[in-house]
Order: sequence, then structure tokens, then C-alpha cells
Amino acid sequence: MKWEDVCQAFPEQWVLIEAVQAHTNEKSERILDEIAPLKMFSNSPDAMKAYQEIHREDPRRELYVLHTSRKEPNIIEKNWVGVRR
Repeated sequence: MKWEDVCQAFPEQWVLIEAVQAHTNEKSERILDEIAPLKMFSNSPDAMKAYQEIHREDPRRELYVLHTSRKEPNIIEKNWVGVRR
């Protein structure tokens, strides 16, 4: 699905989506070419809890929690600098 399709199918909801196909442009924006909606929520805390559970099981999956009122996802990649434990 495209972001516009998700917004039309699930208006005014929080959605947990997975990027099936995505790339990063020269401005460090993550462009979601193809996404799969996983779950819908009426509030962000429930959506974030579901995100954490799935991310804990498989951290390699590219997951996002977004509200469908957004016209565009507007995801900016940030490079982490420093030591991770």
C-alpha cells in the first residue's frame, strides 16, 4: 500500500506500519515506497506499546507509528554517534 491508501482506509487513527520497500533520499528523508499496515489504534500509547513488542521480537523490521492525519510520513533519518550498550 501507499501512505495515501492507508490514510483513506483508516482516517484519523494511529497506525503501526511496516516499511516493505523504502529508500533514503539525498536530504536524509526516508521514502516509504510500499508499506503494510499492521494494527490501528485510537491513541498513541497503545500504538507505541505494540511497536515495542514487535520491535523487541525482531529489531530488524522497519516499523513506524504514525497518525493518518499527516499528508506525508515525513520521516528523517538520524545517524547515531557514540557508544551503544
